[in-house]
Amino acid sequence: MFQDRLEAGRQLAAKLVENKGSKNAIVLGIPRGGVEVAYALARELKAKLGIAVSKKLPFPGNPELAIGAVAFGGVVSMDDSFALQHGVGKDYVEVEKKKLAAEIKRRYSAYGVKFPNVKGKTAVVVDDGMATGHTVLAAVRAVRKGKPKRIIVAVPVSSQQAAGLLKAEADEVICLDTPEWFMAVGEFYRSFPQLTDEDVTGYLKSAKATA
Repeated sequence: MFQDRLEAGRQLAAKLVENKGSKNAIVLGIPRGGVEVAYALARELKAKLGIAVSKKLPFPGNPELAIGAVAFGGVVSMDDSFALQHGVGKDYVEVEKKKLAAEIKRRYSAYGVKFPNVKGKTAVVVDDGMATGHTVLAAVRAVRKGKPKRIIVAVPVSSQQAAGLLKAEADEVICLDTPEWFMAVGEFYRSFPQLTDEDVTGYLKSAKATA
């Protein structure tokens, strides 16, 4: 159980240093909650903070259940077998992809930043937790296009299934807790408020000012 996202970020930073994964690193938070974790992590590592926008593609009628995700650059991660099994049509998926692409573009504009140059660097992709793992997986695939030297996924908590999914595509996965029973990320935080675009912008500006 973490007190809040900032404490979780500090704990992740200690683990990264222990694993020698902080050299020449750029920390990329997934908005919104992942940016708060990434902010604390980047401060501890004295690393640059950026964002990797990725949005979950929801199951029809259930916005909390992700059947996939779309990241910047139109990169997609989909659970095709689950979608097929539950009769999720291609038309629905295509409409949602377009909506998410527009929202991703809006967020980069709202935050006043672009995706940073990660070529030849260690990119640390951060979220506040992983349930299905698709949001982070789509982000990892998008970041990979920037040709970083390595990609490390750093999350405070993850379902075992999601951790396994990411280990297949990231160079390293650092997770502080992979409980056997996993329902929702927020269950593992004492304080888990919803963040706003203004909160994200504030963390990005604060990180830039102290860099």
